[in-house]
Formats: sequence, structure tokens, C-alpha cells
Amino acid sequence: MKSVTLKGSQTGFQVIIDDEADFHQAIHEFHELMNQLATKNRESAATQIGFTILSGNRALSADQKQELRDITGKYGNLVITAFQANVMSNDEAYHLRDENRVTIIDQTIRNGQDLRVKGDVLFLGTIHRGGRLITNGNLFSMGKVEGIVQVGFPVDESKLAIGDFHAAQQVRIGEQIEIIADQKEPLTADVRTVVHVNNLHSIDYSNLDNIKAISPKFFSRIGGI
Repeated sequence: MKSVTLKGSQTGFQVIIDDEADFHQAIHEFHELMNQLATKNRESAATQIGFTILSGNRALSADQKQELRDITGKYGNLVITAFQANVMSNDEAYHLRDENRVTIIDQTIRNGQDLRVKGDVLFLGTIHRGGRLITNGNLFSMGKVEGIVQVGFPVDESKLAIGDFHAAQQVRIGEQIEIIADQKEPLTADVRTVVHVNNLHSIDYSNLDNIKAISPKFFSRIGGI
């Protein structure tokens, strides 16, 4: 029985890897299949063939995915467009856990100190001037912020900073930076302030009453306010 099967669908080609087969054997058959495709498509080398890898109940590791990419990389017109599985790898599970957990922080971040956190943060402490709180998630601040906060680190502009930031030095979202002291209209001391990136890719301010319009996905996630 073959470990690797090529099928066509309305959305393109699919390469199905038997989830019960030995992976080394599957790699060997995959290499042979790619060689056959490249040979048949030699006369139209400019036409790129893309396909999805379906691995069923086998979660491919990052190294296994790269091994498959390395094979297709030997041929100029073959490319893997996506990997799909019915299960989640350990790396993906840990990443999802980190992205969706909320970390509660009740401490003081002093001048020159950086605190880096994964996932959403509920901040109850104090950030002195020159201190930095950095997360790749959203920030809910109920504490005192006089330093720098960054959400969506390093480049995710969809994240939000919610809280009283009127005394902060900077609020950063992804790569966007807002120096609070440079604001034409000073921020008010309001814990319901929502700092976000608007459609013009610049930092903007609103409040929790408008959270559904600002980020429908976030509104749905918290079940409304």
C-alpha cells in the first residue's frame, strides 16, 4: 500500500501522507512523486504547481515539514502551499496556550527593567518611567503606568491596550509607537481607554463602549461587555 497519494480537487492538488505509514518510507515515496511531477511538467517549467500536504492524524513536526519543503525546493516549479492535519503538534499546542492565556502581574517595573510576557496580560502593578512591559498579546491595565507598554510584539497591530495610560511615556502596538506627551489633546485618566491601531495604520484612542466596532473578534472572544 502506498504511503503517499496525489489527488486533485476543486481547490488544487493534495498530497495525502498515510498517518500510519513509516515517515522515512513516506519521505522516499514523496521524493519519487515530486520527481515524476517535475518530469511531466518539464516542458511548462514556468507553470508552478502548488499542493496541500494532508497528514491525517499525524501531526508533522517543524523538522518534518522542512524536510518536505527541502525536497520540493529542488524543483523550481513545485511548492507546498499548506499543511493540514486532524491533530495538533506539541509546538502548536504550546503556542496556542501561550497566545490565549492571561497572565496576572502585580509587581513594580523600575527604570531600566524590561518585563516580557507571552499572551494577554492583566497588569495590577506599577511601571516607573524607563520601565517597559512587553507582550505579544493584549494588555488590560488596572495599575499605574508611567513607563512604556508594548502589545502585539513584535509586529501584530491587531492587539489592544486597555486602561489608564495618560501618564505613560509610550504605548506601542506592533511596530506603531505613540509618545503620549506629544498628544495634541492630553489623554484622560480613564481605565476604560482603548488604544488600538486604526485602518490608517496609526495609533488611535477610544473607550470600551466602542470595543465591538474597534475589534469584533476581541468583542466576540470576551462575550460582549
